[in-house]
Amino acid sequence: MEEPEIAVVGTKGQIVIPQRIRRELGISAKTKLAVYMRGNKLVVTKLELPPLGEELKELFREIDKRYRRKRRPTERDILASIQSYRDEKRRD
Repeated sequence: MEEPEIAVVGTKGQIVIPQRIRRELGISAKTKLAVYMRGNKLVVTKLELPPLGEELKELFREIDKRYRRKRRPTERDILASIQSYRDEKRRD
């Protein structure tokens, strides 16, 4: 087990992740991190988000399948389909 590094919490509640750790994990400005508690411990993990382009292509294919030979979908229909798709992906 490696030695922990010390980070200090600033007046705004911000901490600086040590440079070595940022480099090893590929953390840079605008990197999304999930922060949660595990008992009395603070856990920080890097979020790996899939490229949005593929997700949107899949979503539009699904919408096209649903509305084939039907009236053109309204904005409300599209937003409902997007929400349904997101809910389904969260369950996976």
